[in-house]
Amino acid sequence: MVKYLVFCVLVASGYLVYSNFPVNHGPGITAKEEPKIERLTWQEPFTFKGATFTPKKIIDAEVRVIKKKRYFFDSFSKYSPVDAIVGWNELSDSRNLDYIYFQLGEREFELDPTRPPLSVPKIYGESDLWHLIPSTAEIDKRIKSLRDGEIIKIGGLLVDISNEADYQLKTNTELSESTKPNGFIIWIEDFHIR
Repeated sequence: MVKYLVFCVLVASGYLVYSNFPVNHGPGITAKEEPKIERLTWQEPFTFKGATFTPKKIIDAEVRVIKKKRYFFDSFSKYSPVDAIVGWNELSDSRNLDYIYFQLGEREFELDPTRPPLSVPKIYGESDLWHLIPSTAEIDKRIKSLRDGEIIKIGGLLVDISNEADYQLKTNTELSESTKPNGFIIWIEDFHIR
């Protein structure tokens, strides 16, 4: 019995170490294009887990996960279990990321611009905070297995969320070179890890 418990603890520990170990791509840009955000012609609001989702725009992107964080206990985690700081173009290159420190927590991120290799507006212009909302159980499983450094391809909707009991959250809908406190709230309909 003790051997079995030790084995289970070792397997669980190994998985935790693996899932938190970043993917290393080496030098070079790994996600070349900025996210494509397009106008939404028309789509009705829909409900999901007791909240109302109002679609604002369509998003299609291939980006690098700079840092991700899993949430378990906040009231938003039942919709978005994972947040990710993502980057593209020069913010998907390890030669730049090695000198930029991002801190992610409490559904927002901070940047330490002590000695960045790029200008601060460029760093903000080629990175963003994404609140990932899976539309299916399979996408939910893939999102929860994300590792820092992975390249992800997603398609979905930028949405505002209204839960009358708790909160109303508005998504960003444009890329910007300044700080973006809300980030993108993304209803993910298509998700792949490259």
